[in-house]
Amino acid sequence: MSRRLIAAAIAAALMLTVTACGDHGKSAEKQAYDQIADKAHKRTPYIPRNDVEFKNYNAAQELFDDPATIIWCTSTWANPSAPIVTVPVAGKLTSSSTSFFSPLKIDDNSDWGVVVPNRSVDGLYHPDPPKYRFGFTPGNQYVDFYEMPTFCTTALTKMQRQSTELALSVDEQAAVATGQAEQALRRGDRKAAQRILEEGIK
Repeated sequence: MSRRLIAAAIAAALMLTVTACGDHGKSAEKQAYDQIADKAHKRTPYIPRNDVEFKNYNAAQELFDDPATIIWCTSTWANPSAPIVTVPVAGKLTSSSTSFFSPLKIDDNSDWGVVVPNRSVDGLYHPDPPKYRFGFTPGNQYVDFYEMPTFCTTALTKMQRQSTELALSVDEQAAVATGQAEQALRRGDRKAAQRILEEGIK
């Protein structure tokens, strides 16, 4: 009987020791967090007064909303020997992921909360980062930059003017052949469209 009592006493002592260590660990951790909180409360953060961030945002929205804006976009391909090209774009570049429709489906029967994107200020959805961006030249020619680094500015810089190839003019011969080939495609004549392009662009 005495042995059982001794064993029980030892077990109880061990449990008290472990509990005390655990309480001490939690207490030390709480004290550390309290010290961090006290230090943070004593700080005085700088409060922006000049509203630069909002002014940048507003100016950009005004620029994006003006279809008469012309931006000069410089880009190139992954090939080191590829030329660096600058293209004028009317308005702005649009992300390929931009959509009028919500990119996510809401499951009302789900027990889990679902976070869905809201429409942006332009009334469209702008979800995941796009694979490419696209736009139209002042002559309404479609251009896109698929996984290409792009530098755009509203003023053509000397660097762009002197060190890149400006894509300003349209190949008239190719434009005529393209128009004729598109008419053939509208008629459903794909062979004629191919032949027109082969003969018209040499």
